Formats: sequence, structure tokens, C-alpha cells
Amino acid sequence: MKTQTTMEKAAAIFRKAARPPIFAAAFLVILFVADPAYIGPPWQLAFGIFALGVLPILGYPLQRFIPPFQDRGREGQRSLAMLFCFGGYLLGTLWGLATQAPMGLLMVYFCYLSCGIGMLIFNKLFRLKASGHACGIMGPVFAMCIHFHLWIPALVGCFLAVLVFASSVKTKEHTPGQLLGGSAIALVCISAVSAVFTAL
Repeated sequence: MKTQTTMEKAAAIFRKAARPPIFAAAFLVILFVADPAYIGPPWQLAFGIFALGVLPILGYPLQRFIPPFQDRGREGQRSLAMLFCFGGYLLGTLWGLATQAPMGLLMVYFCYLSCGIGMLIFNKLFRLKASGHACGIMGPVFAMCIHFHLWIPALVGCFLAVLVFASSVKTKEHTPGQLLGGSAIALVCISAVSAVFTAL
């Protein structure tokens, strides 16, 4: 059995720590700090963090308790995580509409929902293996560049994304093509949602 090198262990730890839900929660906090009008009152921020940051990550620890997924290993974990992510994105969007959330927060919800739909279409219907990790990390970066024009946080996000991508390749969790595919889905979805919200 091949033992992991120190570099491989570090890459695996960093990749696990830099999960997309953590980026989503940080993205919401950055928007709130930059201009509270983007998000609204603190309770909107709290629910956004729950829907986009907490709920999506619950798929990982709950896998062992859900029969259709508990014996499917890493593949089952990924499938369940994708379902929890999409559920959180849909819940956030419905919540935002029901509570008449500010346009900035609604735009974020629709960005995540559209990215979730894009990932489901490519990975489940077309059987293509675009990286959800890349999509979830590059989504906030693209949104900060294209729609919110928060350049410094976006540059920091780009730097972290490079590290995540490198660690994903190093640990063989994804190929460069899969990472580019996930990033492309994020770019198309974010650009489309931004264009719609800008026109409103």
C-alpha cells in the first residue's frame, strides 16, 4: 500500500478544509461587510449561511445514516452532498422570494440555484464529470468580479481557488478537465443571472 507524502497529506487536508459551503458562507459575510444593503438584516445573513453554508455540508456526516448512500463510499458521499447542496440552494431561493430579500441576496440565491441545476444537468443527465468543488468555489469569485465588483476579495478567492485546484489534482480527486468544466458552468450561470438582475 502506497503511503502518502507530506505534500499529499497537506493537499488532502487543505482540500477538505476549503469546501464550497465554507466559501459560500464567507461570500455572504463579505457582501454584508461591504454593504449591508446587499444582504439585509442580520437574520437574512444567518439564514443565508444556513441554506448555503450549513445545510450543504450536512451530506458528508449524514451519509452513514442514509441507507441508499451509506454503502456507496466516496461516490455516495458526492451524490448525497450534491443533493443537500441543491436542497439548500432551492430552500434559500424560496426563502428569499417569500421574505422579499434584497436584490443582492436574491441574486446570490439564484446564482447558486442555477449552478446547482447546471451541475445536475451535466453530471446526472449527460454523465459528464464537471467538478462541483470547482463550481462552488469559482461561483463566488465570478459573482464578486462580474456583479458586485469586489476586486480584492475576488483576487483572494482566485488565489485560494488555485490552491484548491492544485490540491484536487494532487490528491487525484479531480482532473484538470473536470475542474475547468465546473468553473465553466459557474461562469456561464453567474454571467446569465447577473445579466438578468442588472436588467431588472
